[in-house]
Amino acid sequence: MFHVEPQTKRIQSGKEHLCHVNYLAEQNCPLACLKNLIKVIAVLHDAGKLCPEFQEYMKEISEKGEEAFRRHIDHASAGGRIAEQITGNALVGKMVAAAVYSHHGLQDCIDMNTGNTLFENRKEKEIAFETVEERYFQICDKKILTQWLLGAHQDVQALYRHIKKIVEECGTDGRYGNIEFFLGMFERLLLSLLIDSDWSDSASFAEGAPLPERLSGEQTQEIWSQMISHFEKYMNEMTAEQHKSPLNTYRSEISDLCYQASQERTRLYRLTVPTGAGKTLSSLRFSLYHAKQYEKRHIFYVAPFHTILEENADAIRKAVGSENYILEHHCNVILEDEEKEQVYKKLTENWDDPVIITTAVQMLNTLFSGQKSSIRRMYNLCNSIIIFDEVQAIPIQCTELFCLAVNFLTEFCNTTVILCSATQPYISERRDNNVFRCREMAGDISRYLDAFRRVEIEDKRDVIPGGMSIDQAEEFTRKAFAEYGSVLVVVNTKAAAKGLYEALARTCQGEYELYHLSNNMCPENRNDELCAMRKALRDGKKLICVSTQLIEAGVNISFGCVVRSLAGLDSIIQTAGRCNRHKEKERPGKVYIIQLSKEAEKLDRLYEIKRAREACSRFLDEFRMEPDRYNGDISSQKAVKRYYDLLYAGLEGEETKYPVVLDNGVKTNLIELLGTNSLGKAQYCRCHSGEMPGFPLNQAFRTAGEKFEAIPDDGRLPVVVPYNTEAEAFIEALGQSKTVSGQKSIFRKLQRFTVEISPSMKDKLKNALWTVGKAGILVLNGDYYDRKTGISETPKRIFLNF
Repeated sequence: MFHVEPQTKRIQSGKEHLCHVNYLAEQNCPLACLKNLIKVIAVLHDAGKLCPEFQEYMKEISEKGEEAFRRHIDHASAGGRIAEQITGNALVGKMVAAAVYSHHGLQDCIDMNTGNTLFENRKEKEIAFETVEERYFQICDKKILTQWLLGAHQDVQALYRHIKKIVEECGTDGRYGNIEFFLGMFERLLLSLLIDSDWSDSASFAEGAPLPERLSGEQTQEIWSQMISHFEKYMNEMTAEQHKSPLNTYRSEISDLCYQASQERTRLYRLTVPTGAGKTLSSLRFSLYHAKQYEKRHIFYVAPFHTILEENADAIRKAVGSENYILEHHCNVILEDEEKEQVYKKLTENWDDPVIITTAVQMLNTLFSGQKSSIRRMYNLCNSIIIFDEVQAIPIQCTELFCLAVNFLTEFCNTTVILCSATQPYISERRDNNVFRCREMAGDISRYLDAFRRVEIEDKRDVIPGGMSIDQAEEFTRKAFAEYGSVLVVVNTKAAAKGLYEALARTCQGEYELYHLSNNMCPENRNDELCAMRKALRDGKKLICVSTQLIEAGVNISFGCVVRSLAGLDSIIQTAGRCNRHKEKERPGKVYIIQLSKEAEKLDRLYEIKRAREACSRFLDEFRMEPDRYNGDISSQKAVKRYYDLLYAGLEGEETKYPVVLDNGVKTNLIELLGTNSLGKAQYCRCHSGEMPGFPLNQAFRTAGEKFEAIPDDGRLPVVVPYNTEAEAFIEALGQSKTVSGQKSIFRKLQRFTVEISPSMKDKLKNALWTVGKAGILVLNGDYYDRKTGISETPKRIFLNF
């Protein structure tokens, strides 16, 4: 017995489970070089369940059902040891064993404290190995297993030679990665296949359902054909509606170039076009045709921010139709009832839909997080197309991890990647771990810069020595408004945005509408404000909006003038894309770069913004001295490259490698832990009389997975705000719900009405917060929320005690 369903007492035999997992793993395996490996891993992963202790446990469940005492019994060690016993010290045995040992949680190949290897530790564990081995080969033919292992051994040797060849061809100095890192990514792929196949069979058994069937290659090809047909019809209709824009000719040209590129076998592209050039739909057109031409299984659209994702997700759905084949995966997706919630949860667990729209955080977690639910999805990235929109927003500490993941996917996994941005960070190379050479999908961006030059960027950093106060920024904004009629001001902190908004509100005499956007407002509130602004601008109303950087990329809105507080050059150029976006004005829009004082915009702890500002300031100083060097254009490719060169030069060596501090206080980085792991090997050497490990599988997978956070956790807490009657109803329902699953479902619906606050703000709010439900969800008193500025530390009404 390997599984017992507690309520019905149904039993699944060991042979049945191993056969099912083997079938699913082999069917789902995306790469021929892993077929033999995953078959061996699948049939060995639960061999340890044949031990007497586990069988007694299953017997107890079959007799007592849910009343049986829950316990954990090591059932992974035996399967890995069987593989190692047959293969000796060969790498194939280590790869099989590591996956088997890790299928209930990532493991370090070398213990970072003791220096012992995972394989040594498992060999020393006291388990009934002889009994398990005897029983196992009664249900599994040893000759067949040995044949599979021999095939896997040959595959691993070929795989290792291929990795080595690629790395050496690119230079042995680590300029584009190293052998150990890529080998570790293959190990993660194997684990992904195992976890998905294991969980899928276990779920099918528990539900009494047949094994899941994937869409066939033929069905997927038919879906691509249907989407292409719908896309071309949609684009023709949209072009007819928007024929007035002088930019549409160039947008169509870029789209045609993307279509032409789709017929090529190239797997790594940059789509570098100016803001507002239609890169989302152009890259989608490429992807649909490329998927059809080269029989890709999935198209992923990945965006860094929810504001971009939700807006572009809607555009993608309209463009391709076929709603049933599109999965939108992020925290703001809300389903109508619990049954649909469960279906959605299953879909997000393995990303098996043809089109997946998701966040950069979800994608980075799939590649590097230690969560099994994230690892499970990884194999579906193979044989696919991944569009990384606004790629400049990838967190700087993830830079090299991201580059190596892109190299792995494109070089070894038959995946096509498109890096989309008007401000490409990857045109600037670092000392090591760069992205492989990219092909520019739409050619040289300079061809389009003149056509899309809709603004003039003016450096006003020195208007006030030492930087502007909030009141001085308010005065500057009002002067810009008087000339241009609509102004967007983007600053770097929520406090500065609120301060400037309130200063403008005090002096506003009704001559303009005033808006504010920041992450102190819940997503529903921000969306309502954006919709109101778009309508006001369409109606020709005069307005000013003060925002944090959440509006700077991907938001389709257009102002006559933009005022940008000094930030990275990429942020300035992206924000400029919100000015005269469709070239609707007869004269160019104006973008002013201003500098706020240290007191007005406190950046002490915002290290990335500070470093980007410093690099941009140095570039702007250079530009003043030699504008001709950059063709007189701050947004030129030469300018962008120079900015990134200055940015990377100003960083300390570890900052782009995801630096971490281990539990023992030692400093290292994730590139090292997931690659050569020098610290682990040094520990091994110390406890093995100076001997070094004799195989290349030394990575600290568990340690790296535990330390990785796509967005580092700074202790921020989610707080639900009673934004409207719908939110209030959900809060009331949350308090009345008696089940954990019911509360989780309601809380998902409340994501649209949630704001994250710092621990210090929580302390200041004190009695304005209370908890609801068994999970202790924090809810805010409505008097501490303003629809224009979001959460406030002081109430809107003052209560007097008599």
